[in-house]
Amino acid sequence: LEKGFVDLMRQHRLEDLKRLHTLLSRMDGGSERLCAAFVSHLKQQGTAIVKDEANDKDMVERLLAMKTAVDEVVTQAFGRTASDGTNDIFINGVKESFESFINCRQNVPAELIAKYIDSKLKSGNKGTSDEEIEITLDKALVLFRYIVGKDVFEGFYKKELAKRLLHGKSASIDAEKSMISKLKAECGSQFTQH
Repeated sequence: LEKGFVDLMRQHRLEDLKRLHTLLSRMDGGSERLCAAFVSHLKQQGTAIVKDEANDKDMVERLLAMKTAVDEVVTQAFGRTASDGTNDIFINGVKESFESFINCRQNVPAELIAKYIDSKLKSGNKGTSDEEIEITLDKALVLFRYIVGKDVFEGFYKKELAKRLLHGKSASIDAEKSMISKLKAECGSQFTQH
């Protein structure tokens, strides 16, 4: 864990991570130690992405790529070895990690996620299908769940939505309605009422 785990994570070596998990899960407290190393690595990697002010325009894309890679590690390498739900600690570790680092720069990730969604809903994305837009919006919504400043996101999202609608820049009214219903399901009707 101390000498090779970070390299295995960086190189996304799923088979080796799976072997490590299998080996450590046989030891008393081994899964917990692996999870602690996993959470520590995620927090370090995520904090570096969020605090990298020079690359703010790529933050959301980088976080989405990280989340996809992390989900692969959890399901393929740290997957359930029995019906006892052994990877629940890893799922909770991912949640704790993302909530921790995504909020280390107050309000900035909320603003950038709103702007990312805006860019995907603009009519400039004619080459993407409705299904691709839906998948992208769902992924962005996963990041939205981790942010504390949902009111900041709401302010930016409403401002960008108004601009898209007033200037006729919206790619699809169906996509707009879908996003609003997703936000309503996520945060309640008060969030989307105004």
